[in-house]
Amino acid sequence: MKKILLLAIPALLLLAGCSTSRVTTSWVSKDANLSRTSLNKILVMGLLSNKNRSSNVSMENHLVQELRNRGFNAVTSTDTYGPRAFDKMNEEQALSQMNQNGIDGVITITMIDKNKKQQYVNNYWGGPYSWWGYYSYWYPFAWGPTGYVRNYSSYTFETNLYDLKRSKQMIYSAHSETSDPSSAASLGKDYAKSIVDDLMKKGLFH
Repeated sequence: MKKILLLAIPALLLLAGCSTSRVTTSWVSKDANLSRTSLNKILVMGLLSNKNRSSNVSMENHLVQELRNRGFNAVTSTDTYGPRAFDKMNEEQALSQMNQNGIDGVITITMIDKNKKQQYVNNYWGGPYSWWGYYSYWYPFAWGPTGYVRNYSSYTFETNLYDLKRSKQMIYSAHSETSDPSSAASLGKDYAKSIVDDLMKKGLFH
């Protein structure tokens, strides 16, 4: 059977170099019931390591911007308090500081995994086929190289939302994966959109 070279391969290769972000799992407290009016001010706090300070700032900035774009009042921890502002405080002191600034919601960002991954990219496409047509099309690929292996980085983040106005407890938690970001800005932007989309989808913000 004749192998048909997919004409859109160059476009697909360009897309393969772009970062993608998705929420893999998320949890919402049964007691959570938020709206734009229930949380007056949300503090976004990046908890990445000191080695990732620029990424930490970028993640905070992009999530705050995405929240503001949706109509929420949000600020970054870095801009409001500076880096490591709560290091020498206990919980009561930290809550007092946030209360003075009118903050009643906190979103934390933590990187929990970073991996190098590989993806096999096949250069050909065809079909649809009958069973034998499908078999005879793919059988040669099992015994000879026809594509290439693409190496890329994958980052897994945990994002938690705390309601300081009522229970002071976590009311939302999500794990998200961002693959192959071209820059810290790309990483932060794609991450932020996926998280806020999920918050809206889960009905925490209306």
